[in-house]
Amino acid sequence: MSIKLHISEEVKKMPIPELTEELPGDRLIEFYKKLGWDGEGEIDPNKVKLHPADLQKLYVREIEHAKKVYPNASAVEINLTVGMLWCNKGPSGCGNTQGKVELHKGWVSKAGQA
Repeated sequence: MSIKLHISEEVKKMPIPELTEELPGDRLIEFYKKLGWDGEGEIDPNKVKLHPADLQKLYVREIEHAKKVYPNASAVEINLTVGMLWCNKGPSGCGNTQGKVELHKGWVSKAGQA
């Protein structure tokens, strides 16, 4: 007996957003809003996926940006705070499409439905 699995999952592919906000937390919010988040629903970062190489570039870019915003902060402090912000709340790095953000079905739920 053979079992056939058919997994149908909607995936929307979007360009990686260019971020213009100054503060690291605001940039994370801007990232999701530019992907279509309304600021109300609950985001599941595991369903927002970047190719590992793109995620690495994003981390480096965000840490370098934070060093300019907080010139008196130590590199260790910036690496920890900004790195952990994006690691904990940012997209996952298991995407398959380089240069795009993959938004998998259910990446954001309506407010109150999380």
